[in-house]
Formats: sequence, C-alpha cells, structure tokens
Amino acid sequence: MLVLLALGGCAATTSAPPAPVPPPAPPAAPAPVAHAGDWRDWPIAPGTWRYVPGTPVSAARYGDGQASQLVVQCDAAKRQVTIMRAGTSAQIEILASTRSARFPAGHVTDRGAAMSAVILSANDAFLDVMAFSRGRIAVRSPGLPDLAVPAWAEPARAIEDCRK
Repeated sequence: MLVLLALGGCAATTSAPPAPVPPPAPPAAPAPVAHAGDWRDWPIAPGTWRYVPGTPVSAARYGDGQASQLVVQCDAAKRQVTIMRAGTSAQIEILASTRSARFPAGHVTDRGAAMSAVILSANDAFLDVMAFSRGRIAVRSPGLPDLAVPAWAEPARAIEDCRK
C-alpha cells in the first residue's frame, strides 16, 4: 500500500491552464431621473448661467463650465431663438411659473455635444413666460433626465438680443 501511495505521488499531473476571465461588462447607463412631485421642488441642476455675447449669435448657457445642459441662443440675423437641452429626444417640455408648453424637438450638435432643440420666433410669447418665470425653469424630455435651472437674467438677455 505504501508503494501505491508513493507511485501515486510520483505520477505527473497535467491540468489545463485556467480559463481566461472575461472582462466585466461595462455598467449600464443610468436611467433618466424622473422627479416626482411638483417641479418647483426639484433640485437645481449643478452649474451656473453664463451669457456669451456675439454678433449675430449670442447665447445664455447653463452648465458646469464643461458641458451645457441648457442653452438659450439668439440668432439676431434670423430673429430666432433656439432652446437646446443636452441629449436627444423628440420633445421638449418647458415648465415656467405661469405656464408650460411642449414642443417637437429636432437634433443639433452644440460644441460637439448632441442636443435636442426647439426654434422659436423672437416674438413668440412663450419666451416672455420663460424670461419672467419666478425662481426656476424646468425641462422635461422623454428618455432624458428632468432638468431644473434657476431663472436668472442671462436667458432673458439672450432673448432680448433677438428683439432689438
């Protein structure tokens, strides 16, 4: 018996190399955040408004300095205001303190980023609703996170550029 154990210990064992471990799958993109409750209570998106003067195009941009989450852009030559939000969707709903409106959205690229866009005449009355909203403006688009931004003077300034 000892001999058998000794021979068993001498036998060459071959084992297959370990199977390669596949790399982990990339994390799934987070689902868009749909806020519950009154839009006036949604958290304000991180960032700040910046007015960017120009002729004939000026803009108010909201974001963190790297990417714009919301843009109100005036093309004075065409007397058009384009409202853009980060991401692509077929619709943009804008909520302001006195009224809200839904618009079909097209897709544009702004500084290399995909955006949903609505083009309004400089005289569109809804631009006044946005400009005079109290506290905040909110934006909803199917498939994109809800967005709330402060109602500061920069968007009104860009809108006014188109009305001169």
